[in-house]
Amino acid sequence: MGLSDLRREMILAAIAEYDTMGRDAFLDTYGYRPARGYFLVHEGRRYDSKAIAGVAHRGVTGQPLLSKEFSGGRDTVARQLIRLGFEVAAPGLVISQHTIEGLLLKVDSLRTDKSKLTGQPRRHQPLTLLQALGRAVRDEPRLETWPRTSAAISSLINRFGHADDQPNPGFPVLRLFHDGLWELDQSDVPQASTSTAQRWMRDHSPTGGLRPWVHTIVTQHADVRAQIVLRLLEKYFQGADHDALLTAVGLSSATDAEVPLSDGSPTPQRRQLTTTRIIRDSALAQQIKDLHGHHCQICGTRLRLPNSSYAEGAHIRPVGKPHNGPDEPGNILCLCPNDHVLFDRGGLTLTDDLLVFDEVTGHIRGRLRQAPRHTINITHVAYHREAARQG
Repeated sequence: MGLSDLRREMILAAIAEYDTMGRDAFLDTYGYRPARGYFLVHEGRRYDSKAIAGVAHRGVTGQPLLSKEFSGGRDTVARQLIRLGFEVAAPGLVISQHTIEGLLLKVDSLRTDKSKLTGQPRRHQPLTLLQALGRAVRDEPRLETWPRTSAAISSLINRFGHADDQPNPGFPVLRLFHDGLWELDQSDVPQASTSTAQRWMRDHSPTGGLRPWVHTIVTQHADVRAQIVLRLLEKYFQGADHDALLTAVGLSSATDAEVPLSDGSPTPQRRQLTTTRIIRDSALAQQIKDLHGHHCQICGTRLRLPNSSYAEGAHIRPVGKPHNGPDEPGNILCLCPNDHVLFDRGGLTLTDDLLVFDEVTGHIRGRLRQAPRHTINITHVAYHREAARQG
């Protein structure tokens, strides 16, 4: 049985019953075991999330769900509770009573409307989050005035939103506020769906930004920040220019300026040449490398430098003509320099089940190392393999 028909008032009724009966009696009465991972957090108290959802379902059918009738966890109960505006605590590193897993759950569960033109989720909230991540990476203040925030988000919506997306920055900020990701220095904040929301934002002009715990996670954990960026790009920005977007929000430091030396002169002169080129080691490639901890996906090597580590972003289907591969997560690998050269020159290929094949010896070297949320596009794998074998 599904949970999609649950409403917020049903959850609140189950919480009230839980409080009246006490945890042990509530779980025993309805036949639920104590939660081990995900907990609903309401007014500072933790509740067994699956039991609450199951009992709340009485408001839909007239009878509570039995534990065996549905599954709990991240993709069912936790996601639905978050969509209803509740806080869910998940296993993982705890920061100010919040977890990294809880943050990723919130990112996965953004409540977005759909574009009537394309049928795809609107991009207002993802763009607002990416803009805030860029500010965090640049070590800018966590909180910003509303006029500056509004102008920045409006510009991003105009440039990267769907054709029918209106540049209304108040709505994504209010939704992120009520989802527990955004802070505003005002009380009595209205819901984003109300007709007075935009006027309230203009009249109160609240200073705002990422919640402190969110800001702490995305500034101190590059791998988590990389996962958030990848999830947003994969879900909301298919077909968009990822490099241009990441550059616009400040998550790319790449430049198109090159300074070549003139040839054959004992006193070479310098001139600046501005080129239009594909940025191969893009901000997105850096996110992929961070996600893998700079470990090569083929051999596992991590090259250690005095103050950092080194790996390279390798496109499976090459970018640029004649291959025209996309600069997307599913087309990028994290490789050491040696395996990058072998892969680019056709010495190594991948099977469709992601085994690493040595084209010289004819032997399998092992399985490609993978990371959560980094899904390899098998279409690009097949293209690379065929191109390599045709020389």
